[in-house]
Amino acid sequence: MADRFRDIVAHVGAVFREQRKIDAQRALQRYHHLLSQPGETLPLNEIIPVSKQEDVPGNAHGSDARERAAGEPAYERA
Repeated sequence: MADRFRDIVAHVGAVFREQRKIDAQRALQRYHHLLSQPGETLPLNEIIPVSKQEDVPGNAHGSDARERAAGEPAYERA
């Protein structure tokens, strides 16, 4: 009984692997035009320059911590 169960699990695993291979081939065929040409660097491999602190003075709420008065608490209530 245990051998039969192992055989079934092995067969299901093989079917999943084969289906993943088919799906990968279909994805490559469908999106081949998006793949880079040989010798061309992908945009993800390029170095993105980090912005300077002066470029981004505010936080997500649009307030600037540098403009906060010295006596004000450094936290906000929800």
